Amino acid sequence: MAAIHQRPHVRLIDKRWGLVVAIPFLWLLSSSEIHGGAPDAQIVVNEGRYGPFYHLRLELRADVIDFKQSDRAARSGGQFELRLRQEKFPVPAPNCRGSIILRMPWTSPESVEAKKKIAAKEELLKRILALENNPNEVLPVVIELNPYVKVVGRRPLKVQLTQCNVFFRDAYGAYVDVTRSVKVPR
Repeated sequence: MAAIHQRPHVRLIDKRWGLVVAIPFLWLLSSSEIHGGAPDAQIVVNEGRYGPFYHLRLELRADVIDFKQSDRAARSGGQFELRLRQEKFPVPAPNCRGSIILRMPWTSPESVEAKKKIAAKEELLKRILALENNPNEVLPVVIELNPYVKVVGRRPLKVQLTQCNVFFRDAYGAYVDVTRSVKVPR
């Protein structure tokens, strides 16, 4: 099924004051053949300002994407949606009756280097759509499972989606193609 590799983290608990201070930790979920042959998945947990963020490097292939139901062009701000076949998605979504919707977030035209960020999103969509005619090709992308993710087990870490939506990882209006923490620009 799935094996968890947890990197050490430190948690200091002062019960008298109810203070919990945690040094950021990283959990890695290594799995194979989740949902009958889905690609190896690795979920990385990054601590954010308001809680953990769950990131996943997903290997997109033509058989994962429902091209007939997916956007063929980006909309305003580089937004687009892909419909992923639930049975090929490596994270369980028990409340979902149809496809998993993978959304690219909107980029404000007022953001720094907006045109460059939007163009990069449009180029990524072109590369994804090219998979339709190249069934043996693989395109790794990074997605964020938040906010529709629920931890159902901690040891080992098990998560599931509460809705049918996930997002391409995005920070400051740009698609982020890494699972590690992203530094906040000052």
